[in-house]
Amino acid sequence: MKKLVSVLLSVLLIAAVFSGCSSGKGEKYSDSVLIIGYTESAAPFLEVSEDGKATGFYADLWDAIFESVKGDFKTYRFEKVEEGYALEDDGGFFDSNDKEYSASLLMGDVHKNSSTFNEDYSFTEPVVTNRVIAVTKKGGKISSYNDLKGANAVTAGDYAKEALNKNFAITSLCKSIKAAKLDEALSLLDSGKADVVVTDEFTFNPSGKAESYTVLAGELDRQEYVIACAKYSGWKDSINEAIYEYRSAEYNKNGDEFTPLVEKYFGYNASSFDYEPEGSK
Repeated sequence: MKKLVSVLLSVLLIAAVFSGCSSGKGEKYSDSVLIIGYTESAAPFLEVSEDGKATGFYADLWDAIFESVKGDFKTYRFEKVEEGYALEDDGGFFDSNDKEYSASLLMGDVHKNSSTFNEDYSFTEPVVTNRVIAVTKKGGKISSYNDLKGANAVTAGDYAKEALNKNFAITSLCKSIKAAKLDEALSLLDSGKADVVVTDEFTFNPSGKAESYTVLAGELDRQEYVIACAKYSGWKDSINEAIYEYRSAEYNKNGDEFTPLVEKYFGYNASSFDYEPEGSK
């Protein structure tokens, strides 16, 4: 009997120790704090320092629209989560009363159609889009993908290479395909040693290049970056509307502030955000 009591006391003591650790860790969390998850720091989307300071496109965007979407929350924090973290399902954050919290949103290098993402989350309209494109020399003989028969192609970047390799209809037209960094690829294009460069817009950055190069109509692939929300939550609708108003002269007294923010971080208007509030059309 003494042994049994001793064991029970030990178990209770261990439980108390762990309970104290949980509550002590989470003094900064409460019902008024929105937890935003991210898996890794990824410029220019979102970077978070060791002291929790967030910078980057999503940090500035969220700061601008938080008042419009916050509901009962008073403030927010960015917290690193593991890959595959289930929003508002997996826990790990405790307040001083041992109440557990979990992240409601996921931001950063987050895009649709990866793994089981589309089934696991609700998400906003694409906020930023990276397309795989074909670039030719201005005034050259190639004006569409149909003109690529017998062309010497150069891929710039792993994403572009992967997208081209998956598109047999295009690869079968090309005479040769080689890989190079963007500067070398464009140099080959300028000198006539290449007929087309396949790259992605993040790498190419089309700003200021219209006089020298033509981007063929259409695309080989696209990555659509979104803000992920807990499945079936109402977050995506309120965030969509807040971004819509942030870029609308009708609602924002300062006019479109969204597009300049995109251009600040990506070097060009990398957004294909296309949302219209219900009843606005």
